[in-house]
Amino acid sequence: MNKTVVLLYPQFSEYELSVAISILMQSNKPIITVGINDQPIRGESGLTCVPDKTIDNLNDNEIDSLLLPGCMDIFSIDDENKLIEFIQQIQNKVTVIASISSSPYLLAKAGILKGKKYTIGMTEENREMTGVFVIVIL
Repeated sequence: MNKTVVLLYPQFSEYELSVAISILMQSNKPIITVGINDQPIRGESGLTCVPDKTIDNLNDNEIDSLLLPGCMDIFSIDDENKLIEFIQQIQNKVTVIASISSSPYLLAKAGILKGKKYTIGMTEENREMTGVFVIVIL
């Protein structure tokens, strides 16, 4: 069975991941945590995690889905171009991308939300400020 990539980055939201990971584990869906590098990553609550793999040494053939947690301050990782490049590289290799809270910003920045419905935990002002969201007024 292919695995779900759980992408970890500084200030990721541990509590947002806990339920999602629990559901995956209960359904026997294997996960693999992935970071930009192999250094410990501190979440927003102070929990430090060491990723199983890095984005450079992940075997795309062993994955089928991607899970992105929200982040206390999603703009704090704004200069992490490797995250965006990774998302762009695997978007066609996975069948499901799950994005929680503020993390759809990373998907929008990667250019993969165009023409897709999504929800996001960001204010309208913050979305407009980013310049990566198309605001539709009904």
